[in-house]
Amino acid sequence: MIKITGPIFAILTPFEASGKIDFTALSEYLSFLQTKGVETILTNGTTAEFPSLSLEERKALVEHCRKAFDGVILNNVSACCLGDCFKLVNHSESYADALVVLPPYYYASVSEKGILAFLAEVLTQSRLPTYLYHFPKQTQNPITPNMVEMLLNDHNNLVGIKDSEANLETSLKFKALKDGTFQVFVGGDRLAFETLKSGLEGSVTGGGNAFPEFLISISRAFHAGDLETAETMQRALDVWNKFRKQNRLGEIALTKIALRTRLANFPTFVRLPLAQSEPTVLTEIERFVNKEILR
Repeated sequence: MIKITGPIFAILTPFEASGKIDFTALSEYLSFLQTKGVETILTNGTTAEFPSLSLEERKALVEHCRKAFDGVILNNVSACCLGDCFKLVNHSESYADALVVLPPYYYASVSEKGILAFLAEVLTQSRLPTYLYHFPKQTQNPITPNMVEMLLNDHNNLVGIKDSEANLETSLKFKALKDGTFQVFVGGDRLAFETLKSGLEGSVTGGGNAFPEFLISISRAFHAGDLETAETMQRALDVWNKFRKQNRLGEIALTKIALRTRLANFPTFVRLPLAQSEPTVLTEIERFVNKEILR
């Protein structure tokens, strides 16, 4: 079984003005990540706008990444339709190293029994290492440590969780499962250093795509025992984190604009229902990045 290490970069999906996926820009973007030391990516995740992609586009995206990226690929196979999950699971076997799956996310407050049965079906279908995806803000259907423990009784391919609740107390409860071998990756860039200090595997980032050096440096310094440098890099990353939190533009559109300051040809288009940025907002973000981040 391939070893998954953090930080994991949940990649963006670049679009042409016509709305089609821009595979040329995607290749340049993946090359950029690799030159900055990124070893693991998550395809078709929230940051990739997966709810706005067709099944065929999601398949094409991971296929392209397998050709253009030399590292480890986790592929999100989430869908409300169990049959669609199965199609993505089967397709992923030829292109991904591991899978990620959300609980079904349209019907809010589904019974625990229903969520468990859904996830069990996906895990049974999968022959790859599989990570659950806990994102209650979006799904309104939380995954609890008790639910994970029940799934672990019957599914050896369940190896970890992407925990985007950004609550380390819950993350540590997940970590305690499977005699402490259950892998926990935390979605929350402001917690990157604390995540590692807490004994968790590392971070998953969407907003950090434009500046991968920060999370890579935090991880490398921490594992080298240089906690001072790791903490310094966390403070540097927090300048960007604070700006993201205060900015009125959504995180995906904001991150695409920031990435264009590093890759001149990276398109900033997003798909509906996400809104395109106004020119004045775009200029404001570029000015901030150049003055405060890339100085």
